[in-house]
Amino acid sequence: MQTRRDFLKLSATATLFTLCSSQLYAQDSVNDGYKAIVVVYLAGGNDSLNMFIPSSSNTKTGYSNYSKIRQNIAVANNPLSLVVDGNGDLDLSGGNPYASNNSLIEAYTKGFYTHQDGNGNDLGVATNALMPELAHLVNKNKVAIIQNCGNIIEPTTKAEFEAKTKTPPPFLFAHNHQTKLTLNGEASFLDYTGWGGRIFDRYNTLNGGDIYGMNISVGGVTHLFDGESTSPLLINPNGPSKYTRINKTLYQNYLQLPRREMLTNLYNKLRVHSFDMQNTIVNDWQNNAPDFSSLTNAYGDSLFSKPSNTQLSQSSPTFADTAMLKQLEAVAKLAKIGKDRGLKREIFYVNDGGYDTHNNQSQQHARKLRGLSLGIGDFYKALVSMGMENEVSLLITSDFGRSTGDNGDGTDHAWGGSYFTLGGAVKGGLYGTAPDLTLGSDDDYTKKGRLLPTTSNTQYFATVVRWFGLDETSLDAIFPELKNFPVKDLGFMR
Repeated sequence: MQTRRDFLKLSATATLFTLCSSQLYAQDSVNDGYKAIVVVYLAGGNDSLNMFIPSSSNTKTGYSNYSKIRQNIAVANNPLSLVVDGNGDLDLSGGNPYASNNSLIEAYTKGFYTHQDGNGNDLGVATNALMPELAHLVNKNKVAIIQNCGNIIEPTTKAEFEAKTKTPPPFLFAHNHQTKLTLNGEASFLDYTGWGGRIFDRYNTLNGGDIYGMNISVGGVTHLFDGESTSPLLINPNGPSKYTRINKTLYQNYLQLPRREMLTNLYNKLRVHSFDMQNTIVNDWQNNAPDFSSLTNAYGDSLFSKPSNTQLSQSSPTFADTAMLKQLEAVAKLAKIGKDRGLKREIFYVNDGGYDTHNNQSQQHARKLRGLSLGIGDFYKALVSMGMENEVSLLITSDFGRSTGDNGDGTDHAWGGSYFTLGGAVKGGLYGTAPDLTLGSDDDYTKKGRLLPTTSNTQYFATVVRWFGLDETSLDAIFPELKNFPVKDLGFMR
């Protein structure tokens, strides 16, 4: 006989699949059209200064100050060119622009791709040589770069923090707490719900309990989707298990045994419902998921395939971390399945770990940047092939940025950093305020190269969620600190 502890332990897993399962493919009677947000979390604290290198001539915010501070890991002031084919697509078949003596370390600091604004002037940031796919999309105005963004409760100066008239977020510079605050969408309170969970909680309430969207994670359990009345669906990036039907048959046989306890009976109903939903997903994955194998990436190979060592200009298989390929391929398939089934709104979560680069940064961070660029390049091509590039927006975030100065072999925990949003509905360009990189400047919170954010994660996320379809009342409920900022929409979504 099951005990109450057994029930709670088992149902904790089951409810991930069941609480929203009856509405998995429910219709929205209010809004027409499909929209999805893909949250890509760079776990560990991404060094965005070596992803988007300051390229302007400004003595405080530009390249000269950057290179002076980052003596050991500064990317060289070496503008590189991107090759495109007759269709305007990136072409890496003739060789890699980042290749440098087959060395990952040299490739990481070899140079960058410059970008221009709408007036033909230098955009002010350049993309690392290891990210040609991302750089190409920046050039096509499909990427909005948000400068010096992070967890901040309200607009605050360094002087106000030092005078203790305003308060920084709790447990600043700590991975676990800053991760939770980022996924809260609220920098002052370690809440038990995430902003993705609150979105669908609110939809559930406004639609009389008939939720029409779904939070889906291919990156494991995430606080982003914790809600009061909704729970996420967790799917392995390789696809749902094909053995679900066998499991259900065994479980139905088990149900024929005599049972009397109320909790056991409730659990049995939940579990059967879970199996029904899983069977639906397995069927869709096997029979209705799009096939991207006939499409080609910048190397001329099948989309989401791993480039060879020769293509990556490296004899070692560690030149790129390609874990993102599977996750983003799964998201592309699930988005098409959801749209075809009649869903109106979905949020997906992708997790890319390994960004805590205190040491060996020139190899570790290089591998992450190359893999991230490969993944998003293929992902955007997949969206275009399905005609969904205007319906899906990819949002990059992380625990925090890293120190402007290096520690000899890497960088340390810091605060503000640059992030980006990608998609056909994105107005490309540079947003936010470029920080003064000088150690000890008014933008340096602790005189250790920890940039005080001038744009909040709340503003950043709310801008994308507004495009998602939420009104101002809903935005204020989901992002309680949004009212603290005079600019509530950063303007990078169409």
